[in-house]
Amino acid sequence: MKSFLSKNKKPLCKWGSLPSNTYFEGNVPDGYKLCINPHFPYCIIDIDNKGEDKNGFKYIPEHLKEELNQHFNYNTPSGGKHIWISYSGNKYLMNKTSNLFIDFRTYKGYVCWYHNVDIRECVHLIKESSNELNLFLEKLFSNN
Repeated sequence: MKSFLSKNKKPLCKWGSLPSNTYFEGNVPDGYKLCINPHFPYCIIDIDNKGEDKNGFKYIPEHLKEELNQHFNYNTPSGGKHIWISYSGNKYLMNKTSNLFIDFRTYKGYVCWYHNVDIRECVHLIKESSNELNLFLEKLFSNN
């Protein structure tokens, strides 16, 4: 895992070149965001909620919403949510967006960190995904 700064959603460094376990230290300056790049097997489900017509929550089955609420998560400023999972499936999931306002971030992507605790103190809270959640994610984000 690694963390770095961004401004206007653009990283200030070539984050892909940073070695694993490199973390930004200190206070994030005004106007900047802290970004986190997960490492395998951790992934982030990024659910947008920008009004009724751009609400990813309405595309998630109710029984999976219950499971997702039990995973480590935090709210985003737009009313969405970042949900961290340890993917337990066996398909390759791509780092990509969907037309359902649900995005998926793997070790090839990053999200802004909107939590008030250092990610290193939260890793132990990340749980394995269930078979049902894996099937939902595989349908949206696998290349098969």
